[in-house]
Amino acid sequence: MRLFSSLAAIAFAGLLGSCDSKDLPTPPDLQPVLDAYENPTAVVNGEIMGEVADEIAEAAEEIEDSEIFEEILDLIIEVQEELEASSTMTCSGGANDGDACTDDTACPDGTCVTDLVLNAACSGGDNDGDACDVGDETACPNGTCGGGVTLPSPTGAVRINFICPGWDESQFDEGNVAEPDSANGTIDLFMTVDSGGIGRVVWGTADRCLYLVPPPEGSNCEAAGCSEASYDGGVALDLGDSEPLGQDIAELLVTFVLEGSIGLDLVDGEDPFRIDQSFRVKLADESGLEILEDISDPALSQPPLSQTFNYFFAGAEQGIRDANGEFRCSLEESRCFDENGNTLFDW
Repeated sequence: MRLFSSLAAIAFAGLLGSCDSKDLPTPPDLQPVLDAYENPTAVVNGEIMGEVADEIAEAAEEIEDSEIFEEILDLIIEVQEELEASSTMTCSGGANDGDACTDDTACPDGTCVTDLVLNAACSGGDNDGDACDVGDETACPNGTCGGGVTLPSPTGAVRINFICPGWDESQFDEGNVAEPDSANGTIDLFMTVDSGGIGRVVWGTADRCLYLVPPPEGSNCEAAGCSEASYDGGVALDLGDSEPLGQDIAELLVTFVLEGSIGLDLVDGEDPFRIDQSFRVKLADESGLEILEDISDPALSQPPLSQTFNYFFAGAEQGIRDANGEFRCSLEESRCFDENGNTLFDW
């Protein structure tokens, strides 16, 4: 279980110390990857699949079993939740100037703006003087939450340094609170903030991040036990658009690019799985996975991403999207087929 209080302090220190995104490393340009998903250019046949089928199967297994995408997206969701808890939305201008709002429709002749309030405290009431989140209406019974530092319509940069939870199974015990241990590795992410919402591109690195993957049938390590997972390397992801406060990130189709090493229940002397791959997932639908396969050949003077196709997993179904359209396949049966089950090609 993550200790979010330490993460929040680091995140918002980054926001205050970065008045604009020029203080961040240059974000990766993911547009060519996004274009490749939307416009596959390769025409897939049995010869091509014979060369890449095992690679696709192994990558899909490592991505799904390690749940590295979930570890990273959960972290981003926690940052978003902390931003929401520390934000207020009020009308600026117009007839309802200063009133609470959720969008511009509540502010005739004005706009609904988001302000970030840090280090707020209860004034009066049962919790007088206690720290509070301005977005939590229950934080100060018989009092108000305010004061602190207000950042109007925050637009800036955040650097998140998260200490990974490690492999101690007690982290899932109810009420467990342990000090973060840097020996468990870190995830270092960069993101922009626009009017309180998270920018569409998030990027950074993981430094030997250790975490546990609970068994599918439960949320703790009892019975079948947890898997010991790790990731070391670069990460970049595209959320599809800048995400305003209140957006459910778990429902977004997120495009990842990973370049690093995945470990999962490794035994002594076993090498981690090396991944240099883009894939798409939706956190709320873990049965779905789409892998971008780049078969461009430098020997033929084909630049990267000039010959691509998508291999997708959707529940019990698998298939390919290539330059000619979409059709179903089975890695287990080593064939692709039409809507009637007739084999198109095999390998």
